[in-house]
Amino acid sequence: MLKIQFPRTQKGIYFWFLAFSSFLLFVSLATLLAAAGELSSSSSDLKNLKVVMPNLEEYVSYQAIDFRLNNTTLNTRRLKPSDIPKLADDAIVPVGLDDAVNRAFQYFAEFENKRSGPILTVTPPTVESVEAGSFADQAGVKPGDLVQYVSSIKIESVMGYYQALNEKLAPEISLKLLKKGGNTVSVVMKNPARTPITGSNSGITFAIPPEAVYLTEQDSKRMADQYRREMLPAISVDWRTEAANNLMQNAKRLNLISKGVIDPSGSSSAKIRAKDVLNWQHKKVLEGIDAYFSQRRKIENKNAFYLTGMGDAVVGFVCSLVIFVIAGALYWYQRRIASKRS
Repeated sequence: MLKIQFPRTQKGIYFWFLAFSSFLLFVSLATLLAAAGELSSSSSDLKNLKVVMPNLEEYVSYQAIDFRLNNTTLNTRRLKPSDIPKLADDAIVPVGLDDAVNRAFQYFAEFENKRSGPILTVTPPTVESVEAGSFADQAGVKPGDLVQYVSSIKIESVMGYYQALNEKLAPEISLKLLKKGGNTVSVVMKNPARTPITGSNSGITFAIPPEAVYLTEQDSKRMADQYRREMLPAISVDWRTEAANNLMQNAKRLNLISKGVIDPSGSSSAKIRAKDVLNWQHKKVLEGIDAYFSQRRKIENKNAFYLTGMGDAVVGFVCSLVIFVIAGALYWYQRRIASKRS
């Protein structure tokens, strides 16, 4: 059997001591570099960690939404995520918090008006109900009345009524009504505050499908203010502007498909509405923030573990370096003494 004979001389002892210390130094250096690499990688993960904001494709992917192809109701299918138009780079430039919120609800209002347009333009402006104490109620408008004129503008549909009020934007609006008995009367709606009377504050509700809506500029501002009061405070301050910009971008993309969504008067009514998208986006943002903090805690715990390992590796490296220096000095000293004797 082959046996390895280690030198028993003092020279051999110093050599093997130096060799062992060199190996120890190499191992400690490798351990130190590995610990540094793990800590660096984990720190990079923490630096790159961010809240994942929702996109409209996610919402569409699990909703059964009818979509009109080639602008005809004769050719329809389910809306697919790939149907959602992409925004050009110059169209997604982030803006300030208030500006983003205002724009988002402007896009939502445009979407609802375009989506409901086909039914509102063919529905006669027959009054279904009048809000008690409203401008219309004070003027004498009653359920069953048919609006024929707004000032001098002839009205043939609910959409025509809303558009006429938006064009006038006056604190006094005259209406010509066809009563149930067949006679016509003229009334004047007046706002003592001298602010414009609109479709949303006149107090008139028309006989239209419940999913068909018309949102004025004032409605858009009111909804934006409501969002600031009720939803925005639930979002951490650090992500409010980003969340508002995400909402604006999703609302803009939603607006781009509004004419392709089946109008709510059809047998297969649309199952996508601005308020549903708003609630979904808000929920997803909150979930994304929760996921961010959960992942951050995990990474920070890993960093603490790697930092402890890094400290141990540094101590081991310093000790092995001291041993290597001592071994090297002893080996050099022994060689020098041996050369003098020879």
